[in-house]
Amino acid sequence: MNTERRAARRAPAHLFCNQYIDGTPFLGEALELSMSGALVRRVMGPEVERACYALELGLAGDPERRVMLVASPVWRVGAYEAVKFVAQSLGDRLKLASLIGALGPVAA
Repeated sequence: MNTERRAARRAPAHLFCNQYIDGTPFLGEALELSMSGALVRRVMGPEVERACYALELGLAGDPERRVMLVASPVWRVGAYEAVKFVAQSLGDRLKLASLIGALGPVAA
């Protein structure tokens, strides 16, 4: 039985990211990334739940591939959190696609 609910293919990421909780940036790590969401590990930050928050992703030294997205938590276990991206503009989607492309092969 397959319990996989993801609609988009995902790429292993291992990118440091900023999670903006109540406007304050907190360090996180995006472990997996797709066009529809991400698996994020909180490195630093408050133990609070929000309906959504800003998530900044990018490659170090590559501002063209930096993107700010609205992330809505799907589930959370300890420091790990699956999020879906909501309200993406066309520009956000293009930058996200470029970032994912730069990460290499995508898993099915």
